Amino acid sequence: MTRFSEWVSALSPTTFTMLALVLFVGVFVAVVTRMFMQSRAEHDAWARLPLDNDGGES
Repeated sequence: MTRFSEWVSALSPTTFTMLALVLFVGVFVAVVTRMFMQSRAEHDAWARLPLDNDGGES
């Protein structure tokens, strides 16, 4: 059984680049999917958030 450090040391820089790209695309797809799964009311509430004066300041 090989150790994890041996497996990582055998990888080339190109492999690390490809893994980073796959990770980025996966996160991007997850974020876009979550955006389209939410309702229109949630989007409207988030759009008004910077203009709301309910921040607790008096």
